[in-house]
Amino acid sequence: MNNFWHKMKRPIIGLAPMDSVTDEPMRQIQTMIARPGLMYTEFLSVDGFLKKPDVFIKHLKYSPNERPIIVQLFGADPKSFKSVIDKVSALGFDGIDINMGCPARSIVRKGGGGGLIGNFNLSREILETVYQGICRTKRNIPLSVKTRIGEDKETTKNWFDFLSKFPLSAVCIHGRMLSQGLSGRVKWEEVKLAAKILHSKGILCLGNGDVKSLDDAYSKCKLYDLDGILIGRAALGNPWVFLGDARPSKEEIFKVIIQHSELVSSFYRKEDFIKARKHFGWYCRNFYDSKRLKVELMTAKSKHDVVEIINKFDNHSHA
Repeated sequence: MNNFWHKMKRPIIGLAPMDSVTDEPMRQIQTMIARPGLMYTEFLSVDGFLKKPDVFIKHLKYSPNERPIIVQLFGADPKSFKSVIDKVSALGFDGIDINMGCPARSIVRKGGGGGLIGNFNLSREILETVYQGICRTKRNIPLSVKTRIGEDKETTKNWFDFLSKFPLSAVCIHGRMLSQGLSGRVKWEEVKLAAKILHSKGILCLGNGDVKSLDDAYSKCKLYDLDGILIGRAALGNPWVFLGDARPSKEEIFKVIIQHSELVSSFYRKEDFIKARKHFGWYCRNFYDSKRLKVELMTAKSKHDVVEIINKFDNHSHA
């Protein structure tokens, strides 16, 4: 098996997969500023991919400088997973990850994402189907899972005892229950318990959830016996988070906003440029009058608009 996981320097500090966020332009910006130890695609619906492959193939684009990069899949139908694995494996990703933790109601309601937590029969069928599909391919890449500590109460021991029985290379654990969504206390002691169970079977364990900085990531790896951490929301508009204490100047931030707009322009159709606006908003903080710039950037429809807005703002702030 071509398993990059066991060759990686520990602790592994990666960029967490975020839906409609960690697309190719965002990952390229992150790579330019500070390449994380690991990156994931946005998560991809296996059912959606089968229905509209031409639409979803866009979300599977990546560049060699993003390696190692993992494709993340979600769904609740083992047959859909089976149909997708060959196609996805052929695209050259370094690994395949199954999302078993997403709290979005629309996904959980259909049995996917976090809806798989505690659903042992369906989870078993999906994991076995995906693993068998990977074994059929020539590349035979590693399989991993991203999940949570439980559904509406901690079921850490039962859930991770179950997952540890599969030939997984790694499991990333968001330390909240499904019912918590993205709020409330992250229960790192439960993540530590899961890590102990997984380590006993030779499976790597990464933690995730409200990690604020690189120092925080290193500290949690040590405190909770983890092989790594995935940083998510702390990286929004802040690709410098992977550099540690870096404090970008206003000029550096402006330059990156323009670079991001260029990447979005060349990657998406003109009408899809608005996908970048949320990123522009996240960049706008920690400098004088940044809220005003954010409001103006929310109207941008092109790279030209972004450059014009920033130049006008910069000239005004120097006046």
